[in-house]
Amino acid sequence: MAAAAQYIRDFPTHHAAAGAPIEHRFNPYADNGGTILGIAGDDFVVLAGDTRHTQGYNINSRNERKVWQLSKDKKSTLVLATVGFGADALDLVETMKTRVEDYYFHHGKHMTVSAAAQLLMTILYSNRFFPKYAYCILVGIQDGKGRLFSYDPVGSYSKEGESRAAAGAASALIVPFLDNQVEFKNQYVPASQGTEERPVHSLSLDKVTKLVKDAFTSATERHIEVGDGLQIVTLTAEHGVQEEIYPLKRD
Repeated sequence: MAAAAQYIRDFPTHHAAAGAPIEHRFNPYADNGGTILGIAGDDFVVLAGDTRHTQGYNINSRNERKVWQLSKDKKSTLVLATVGFGADALDLVETMKTRVEDYYFHHGKHMTVSAAAQLLMTILYSNRFFPKYAYCILVGIQDGKGRLFSYDPVGSYSKEGESRAAAGAASALIVPFLDNQVEFKNQYVPASQGTEERPVHSLSLDKVTKLVKDAFTSATERHIEVGDGLQIVTLTAEHGVQEEIYPLKRD
């Protein structure tokens, strides 16, 4: 009994010497860096993403595309950009490609952008208890007008669409730039001496393309997870889908 009493008195000391409990965690996700950006105009959409694939301070690939056309048919203008966990992003792209092709096979017509937007929301939300860690921007041409929808990993989006969106590692750097240059926030008519806000108007395709290149060039200078190449996909009602690769910094 005396020995037991002595052990109880010394228990805190023995417990501390044994060390803290060992905790095991399982994390199925990784952030593979990169950034995507979309801007919608009256009759066009520009969607872009850099080609760097990272994990921590390591560069896994310098040629990892993030923007994908969802149909092989040139008449379809559905394009999806994804960023976040690379495996989940690619899985979403393949799932959307399959659903879009199945829709055309069964109905004999291409899925509209608004229908594809609802479909992508359903796919993301149905995985909400084990989410696909991917931020998405879906774009296309519908009724001659550019449409753009952006999503978080559980499928939240605006049914009315947006004029611009960005996601990924450098989104905090790019979004304020888009607010100022696309929606003219914090801009005023010079003659009003800061009392009249500058009216918002649609930008030309050339202007939007230059803004996209400037945004990524600036982000590359300030963020190590963005760089190498810039994939720019342009959608127009007249010419369909066109793609351009623009070089970025590689260090």
